[in-house]
Amino acid sequence: MDNAAIISGFSSCLPFAEDNHQLIHNLKRGRRVETNAWFRSDDEAIKCGFSGNIQVATLDRVGDSAFDLLLRLIEDALGQAALEAHCLAESNVRVYLTGIGPRVDGMAFKSFYNKNDVEDIHLSKSLMQLHVENMSQDRLAGDLARRYRLRYLPPNMNCTSNSSLTAIHLGCQAIEHKGVDLVLVVNCSKIKTQDLWFLTTQSMLDSDPVQPFGENSKGVLFAEGFSVLLLESARHRRARQRSGGIRLQSAYMQISAGRSNDSSWLSTNVVKVMQQALQKAQINAGDLAAIIPHGNGSSISDKAEAKAIAVLSDGKPIPVLAYKGQIGYTATGSGIIDLIIGHHTLSRREIISPVANDAIIATVAQQLWVDREVTPHAQSHLLKMGIGVDGSIIGVVMSDTHSGR
Repeated sequence: MDNAAIISGFSSCLPFAEDNHQLIHNLKRGRRVETNAWFRSDDEAIKCGFSGNIQVATLDRVGDSAFDLLLRLIEDALGQAALEAHCLAESNVRVYLTGIGPRVDGMAFKSFYNKNDVEDIHLSKSLMQLHVENMSQDRLAGDLARRYRLRYLPPNMNCTSNSSLTAIHLGCQAIEHKGVDLVLVVNCSKIKTQDLWFLTTQSMLDSDPVQPFGENSKGVLFAEGFSVLLLESARHRRARQRSGGIRLQSAYMQISAGRSNDSSWLSTNVVKVMQQALQKAQINAGDLAAIIPHGNGSSISDKAEAKAIAVLSDGKPIPVLAYKGQIGYTATGSGIIDLIIGHHTLSRREIISPVANDAIIATVAQQLWVDREVTPHAQSHLLKMGIGVDGSIIGVVMSDTHSGR
């Protein structure tokens, strides 16, 4: 157990909730995230290549820079762990930056092709943003490295849906192989018009309403968000006279990105990763309090996951919890958000049911928990799944070590 990766702290700021406490509070009360139209009108959306306006969930924090907000979230996570900021400067620490952060909006490039006279460039605010200083996410990594005097520049990971889970998997591996003692995963997800263009090419904005595993859902509720997760080795925690916590053990598989839309192939490999994660944690499916799937409302991946869950469950009534139709899909950081909810599920021994926006497909209808009261449970493990457009599949078993494992 010395090399166990334990969740030591976490924090978040989402359109759905300003912090972790509000996240759980709003889930318990069945609230839904508020959305706004991305374009000023349907006509503008159509001119930009969409069939109509797009509803997204954005952060209403005009005065906060991405860097300042991340600093606050990092300090919150360190505070939960009872660690000082200077600990990040040690050689046994790794920091990963994930997501889609500060960038130039694609609309500015589109405008440049229509307005590129010198007078237009000086008078158009969007064109003035076309500067190299605004085009590199590595700047955020450099700012974090300088602020905390990191020994290593944080890798900037952007592998679509699984960015944060990929970093968490790498962090777990590093701790388990006794390479490091602290891993900080930082996610910054801001929406730009080019993200909507990308989702359209993936058929992920094709329906309203949005409901994970919904009969009529063929799209996602796209949302912004910032989040942080701090992992710590069990030996490091013991040296600080701290014990127990929620342990993470992960399994990873990379399939061809070209076959990520092959539902049968995807389902087969999701089952394999689920089984590998359970085997690594030395538990059975019946030991799970719940499964938190990737489940974002996208038809192909949801149906593949539903089949995989049915195979893994083999008739066992394991609750399936899918929150992204309620809180929004913070694409590159959704893994951290689900782990925060999973942490509450295990540490407080209660299951919070998501609200439903649509009828559920038959494959998983008996297991998907929707519109229920908060329910106590007695299990010590939970399985979180992630599926990336890049072909990555990640399974993470969460285990409450206070219960003896």
